[in-house]
Amino acid sequence: MAALALLSRGARGYVPRAPRALRTRLLASYVDAHTHLVHRKFDKGEGAAAAERAAAVGVSSIMVNGLRPENNREVLEFCAQHKNALPCCGIYPLDACSNVITPELWSHDFDPPEPFDVDAEVDWIREQAKAGTIAAIGEVGIDAYYMNDPVTMAEQERVLHRLIDVALETDLALILHTRKAEARIFEMLQERGVKKAVFHCYMGKLKLGKRIAEAGYYISIPSAVARPHDTFVQMATRIPLERILTETDAPYMGPDKGERNEPATVPRAVAKIAEVRGVSVEEAAAQIQRNFRTVFGIDAGAAEEAPVAAEEQDATAGLSESVKA
Repeated sequence: MAALALLSRGARGYVPRAPRALRTRLLASYVDAHTHLVHRKFDKGEGAAAAERAAAVGVSSIMVNGLRPENNREVLEFCAQHKNALPCCGIYPLDACSNVITPELWSHDFDPPEPFDVDAEVDWIREQAKAGTIAAIGEVGIDAYYMNDPVTMAEQERVLHRLIDVALETDLALILHTRKAEARIFEMLQERGVKKAVFHCYMGKLKLGKRIAEAGYYISIPSAVARPHDTFVQMATRIPLERILTETDAPYMGPDKGERNEPATVPRAVAKIAEVRGVSVEEAAAQIQRNFRTVFGIDAGAAEEAPVAAEEQDATAGLSESVKA
């Protein structure tokens, strides 16, 4: 299939800022800017079923995020098999500092991440980005909630700087985990001149959220907004709609607390956003689509195309002729 061909032919070469293999037409009503459909909480085949359920309710594009080496490769394999799934590869903050975590620094009731060659994985992500096989760099960032000591914070920042290098070299967006580190990450993006970034599941201060939006970055609101969740409702109400994206962070952050989340819940997020802003669902969905196209580098000429029948929707539409060949 086309997506599989993309993965096998991606090494043909790279031209900065050229149209990318994954700059696709978005043909349905909803988008999920951040999810984990290869997470262990999706049993074998359940991630695939979730992608199909999402397509059935009009979720045309799902950004499936990677966390560490084996997971990144699973993401590529999964997305090669599903038309509405777009691969993103990254290094989760806790995994980024896995080589410097000692027993003295770890005080949580779950196991620390297994160490791996973080710098080699950054290099691998760079290769995928230059080959055009990934749609964004994520999930990456800093987590100061679980690890905020000087040693692990310094390592998280070091790795994030390296991943920012990749984003700047390849003109790809960063999908950012910013828990309790929102201000520091915003500062880093400004210092480095990053233009494309998504603050996934943003739970920081509203004042900072407004600054993030004013700087041209995006605030991504999960379907937990439909519970409703006070912080996400505040963001949905006060952040300009032109800077809002929808996501699920599946299997987490769903509209029904305690239930496993999946991309098919995105319409509930859009409905809540529309409600609190006093606009129609169609208007909210259309603007969020435009935001998605902008930050992830969708071709401008494709943005005005009308929706088509579900059976014709294909997240690999608009591939360059060299990749299709």
